[in-house]
Amino acid sequence: MNTARSLDQQHAYQTLQQILNDAVKQGKLFAPARDIQGFSHQQHQQQIHFSVQTGAGAYFIKCNDLSHRPQYQAEHTSLLTIIASETLATCAPLAVGAVDDQSYLILQHLSLALHGDWFSAGQQLAQMHQHHSGMGYGFDNTSYCGDTPQDNRWNDNWADFFIDQRLKPLINQLAARGIHFSQQQACLANAQQLLADHHPAASLLHGDLWSGNIGFNNDKQLPYPMIFDPASYYGDAETDLAMTELFGRLPKKFYDGYQSISAPLDGYQQRRNIYQLYHLLNHALLFGDHYIEQSERMMLDIIAA
Repeated sequence: MNTARSLDQQHAYQTLQQILNDAVKQGKLFAPARDIQGFSHQQHQQQIHFSVQTGAGAYFIKCNDLSHRPQYQAEHTSLLTIIASETLATCAPLAVGAVDDQSYLILQHLSLALHGDWFSAGQQLAQMHQHHSGMGYGFDNTSYCGDTPQDNRWNDNWADFFIDQRLKPLINQLAARGIHFSQQQACLANAQQLLADHHPAASLLHGDLWSGNIGFNNDKQLPYPMIFDPASYYGDAETDLAMTELFGRLPKKFYDGYQSISAPLDGYQQRRNIYQLYHLLNHALLFGDHYIEQSERMMLDIIAA
């Protein structure tokens, strides 16, 4: 597939036409969706994003090579699971598929604002976290945090799940690239001990909830919150909260809203470091650079807890 740098308007139009034709053929979009009335496109890493207005409405489309199809399918499933909770709003996934050498995901097009009713955002996240799994911790399929697949096999022990299915896989993948942490074994042992007596409800999670994955629909006078780009599974609700604090906290009203529904449990401050370590390790795997040093420092903090 052409990259965005070489994807001129003509090629972009042809790509869009192929995608929309395929989605209509699948019965996922109405026939007028083939009528492209205007569009724009841009590249984010290897992924191409399209915003397109058609005779059937507006869509946001993600497009990548064929290897990316499992990630689009996983995002589709996560979004549908969040929608089924009837709590936090999200963009509706309309179609996922592949044409020629590219995969795609078609989403409802949204016009988002950066700020809105943060108190309601916190409340609605807490309400989403009240949707629990009866099968333990995990998910019915693999989900992806960025480009990293998550081991979502069901597990009834939270400490084992988080150590063995979240932290260890990333540490092993980094080691395979020659990146080793001097205190990783001591860190894992202490994390296991800190989580050993923690038995949270298996809550529906966003899985990658930072400020870039939450916005507000600005169609109303008071924009309502919406989340997107999930990496969902069922686990400790505190993992979502920990992620919102990793790269700068969300506005205070968000936490006030959350705590009006669900108060944090004792020991959250210590567990937060463990949960944030997962995302730092994932960033170290995906981007390297200073995230490796941040991961090392977080390991030392966990050992000192």
